Amino acid sequence: MANLKGGNFQKQIKDAFHRLEAFGIGRVGKNDNLTHSDKLAEKREMYLRDVSNYFESQNLEGKLNSLFTKENLDKFFDYRFEDLSIKTQENYIRGFSSMLQGMEQKNIHIPVHYEDKSFFDDRVAILKDQAEIIIENRYIDNVDNVIQNLYEDKAITGLIAQTQYELSIRQAEAFELIKHPEKYIDDGFVKGLVGKGNHQYEPKEISFSLEQKILQNQDELPSKSQYWNDLNKYDISSHDFRFTSARDKYEEKLRSGISEINAKLEVSKELNHKRLSITNYYLSRT
Repeated sequence: MANLKGGNFQKQIKDAFHRLEAFGIGRVGKNDNLTHSDKLAEKREMYLRDVSNYFESQNLEGKLNSLFTKENLDKFFDYRFEDLSIKTQENYIRGFSSMLQGMEQKNIHIPVHYEDKSFFDDRVAILKDQAEIIIENRYIDNVDNVIQNLYEDKAITGLIAQTQYELSIRQAEAFELIKHPEKYIDDGFVKGLVGKGNHQYEPKEISFSLEQKILQNQDELPSKSQYWNDLNKYDISSHDFRFTSARDKYEEKLRSGISEINAKLEVSKELNHKRLSITNYYLSRT
């Protein structure tokens, strides 16, 4: 396997583009990932420009293809996908993966394929986990034990999971809170946290123990894929904590004597849902 030619990223991008070029060549009977259309060429030029600009911003040097490691691509995707929709992110990942497969078919060495063959499939799985999609029977019966096990495996993973569960929030929101606690935690409440659709949560009361854990945390946040892998060991996803929290809080309200409709409305507010029908989906049992 070879490297891209050229002494800088711009020259290497040109080499990659020419290696992938297959305009006017029919795909019938072929199974390749080369560039057969102008539209695909534009997308791949964007991918290469995006990733090279990111590598330059991180002061990374060398052959562009040699920098396509699992660690570097994890960080690049986390950076590039900020504020992009789930569907746009998924399309980007699939397109980027196809481009790298095309390079490999043209004898260019791509490290990530040797480090982790399921890397791109896992990234798509992470996106689906982040989406507001509820999979039936994903309730965590022993959630406290699971969170304790996660703490024992890796403290920061346990902290993220506990934050998601106790506050009924998404993974991205837990990451933001733990990263900038001084911005959101005030006098026993979480205030100003923004959720999906740029909708701000109502102030949330936070337990003293969780507040102290977040304020005293010194660990670096993991990448989204690292967190996903930590949870996957227990066959759970990050969204399962929010789902479980909603169910638990709803049933706790019912036990306290609150009517079913009022309990649903209160849980809906906790989840920052704008439609009660979405909350009903969380609370339905199969």
